[in-house]
Amino acid sequence: MSKYPVVVLGEVLTPTKDVVTVAEDAQYETAGLYSYARGLFRRPVISGSETNYRQYNRLRSGQIVYSKLFGWEGAVAYVPDAFDGVHVSHEFPTFEFDRTKLDPGYARHYVTWPRFHAALSKEASGMGSRRQRVKPERFLSSQIPLPDLFEQRRIADNLDATMGSIARAVQLKKESDALVRQHADSLLRCVEQVAALGSALRVDQDFVDVSSDENYSVTGIYSFGKGLIRRPVIQGSETAYPRFARLRMGQVVMSKLNAWEGALAVVDESFSGTYVSPEYPVFSLNTETVHPEYIGHLVAWPELWSRLTPRGSMVRRKRTTPATLLATEVPLPSLPEQRRIAERLTLARRVAEAGTRQVADLEVLRKGLLDAAFSGRL
Repeated sequence: MSKYPVVVLGEVLTPTKDVVTVAEDAQYETAGLYSYARGLFRRPVISGSETNYRQYNRLRSGQIVYSKLFGWEGAVAYVPDAFDGVHVSHEFPTFEFDRTKLDPGYARHYVTWPRFHAALSKEASGMGSRRQRVKPERFLSSQIPLPDLFEQRRIADNLDATMGSIARAVQLKKESDALVRQHADSLLRCVEQVAALGSALRVDQDFVDVSSDENYSVTGIYSFGKGLIRRPVIQGSETAYPRFARLRMGQVVMSKLNAWEGALAVVDESFSGTYVSPEYPVFSLNTETVHPEYIGHLVAWPELWSRLTPRGSMVRRKRTTPATLLATEVPLPSLPEQRRIAERLTLARRVAEAGTRQVADLEVLRKGLLDAAFSGRL
């Protein structure tokens, strides 16, 4: 509940279009919108002959733009100077605002407010969340807390200072993550001894027959080395698979379909005893040749994923077989050297994980500050 007067956006925003007719021999800089208030992004320059659109809408700095399809999940932005003159399709309505009533800085922060996005979600129409659309008239019927311009500028100045610090912290986290990846890459690439993964792993699938009246805690794998994911418990009658493989701590599991983009992981204690489908081959370690902590870093190495990338067309439908993984050559030094490398990489990973927790805390702070600002408590 805001202590400020509340008006509909239609009182301070006016739809506007700078329509450009597409010429086949012209080049167009185009943009899209990230969801969750992450702003505009540039798409590749496109020739008029390469698009089905016959018209584009040209952005102007200081406008508000949103996505009809994803406005309900925060695809709304204030257009910065860097995107002045960039083109969007008719799926991205644009608005000018009345500067005698609405301060640009206040508007820029308001469109990032999750409660505003939640209100847009209620205004969306269509069947199924991915087909919902926020129509311009519904966008304009959404409400905005509107103190006087002096108070708006005070709020914007306070948010500018704090959000700037948060943005810098997030950027530093991205840079530190890049350094961690570079550190891991340099350590692994410097290893002179290489061997096929088959010398370190062997297929080891503990299959169980699926019973229709039993419950199964099923596990999946994120891509890009992000580890295992716990899926909802299912009953045997809900799956077409006649059997599952039961996981044990310390095993390596991969997705046949997405191994090439990093869907590999080592099973930790929290996932021991869960199940995967036959689409997820499972391997045990030869501890005489490989250190468990080292293999955990190895399966998170993008260079390994690239060596598993299928060749040819229809890559996303091709599968990585266990034989392909086991035949792939990787850095495999002596066990003492593996331990040394693993210790260094684990330390770097812990630092990165601490940064991830900090960024999550900052996101909570960001949302809380916006709540306070637009309710009149900042």
